[in-house]
Amino acid sequence: MIYPEPINKTIAKYKSEKEFYEPLLIYFEGNKAAAKYAEICLEKGWDYVIDHMAVRTHNVNNTAKKYEKLGWKYEDKVDYLKEGWWANVYRHPIYPALFIDQSYKDTKREKIIENWVDKFGEYKFHHIAVLMPEGIEIEEVINLLREKSVPFPGSIIGGKDSKLRQIFTQAEAVDDYPYTVLELIQRNKDPKTGKIYQGFINEQADNLMKSTVLKV
Repeated sequence: MIYPEPINKTIAKYKSEKEFYEPLLIYFEGNKAAAKYAEICLEKGWDYVIDHMAVRTHNVNNTAKKYEKLGWKYEDKVDYLKEGWWANVYRHPIYPALFIDQSYKDTKREKIIENWVDKFGEYKFHHIAVLMPEGIEIEEVINLLREKSVPFPGSIIGGKDSKLRQIFTQAEAVDDYPYTVLELIQRNKDPKTGKIYQGFINEQADNLMKSTVLKV
């Protein structure tokens, strides 16, 4: 498949790690919004920067072993017991972070993640998050993507002056079932440290999760 040049340049960085590179190719093959954002990067002269990737699985700890062998290390847990899912965050010295999530087996809520894995399989990226260029507000990129017919089913999570702002595009559909999404992520200075915030905020994650099955 032919990708816009910013994507080719980005994925080339990971070619030496087959177990990471191949699912990345599968993601880009199935997500039009990611290609549209690459077109914008080309037009604006922006770098195509991946902030993190999300892997959906039936078993976080088992899946993590594969990536830990490649240098990722556990950092934190995001837990939504009442909402029926949880995730671990893993960091790598040079590659983007991984967000590995699963449904709780005994939850009475809709098993969004488990159903997705049943449909599409393990070790695949549900979404990648692209980092907004420094000084660029997330609203600007949303408008540029909408001009390229990319829909957004939900609203921005995180206020105008907050340290972390996020939004998902509408999920690409396979057999009318929500497949992959593109996340836009804007990282601002943390008022407590004065440095660009690099973490995740638990309260925002579940709202994003729910938007993955919405339609415009």
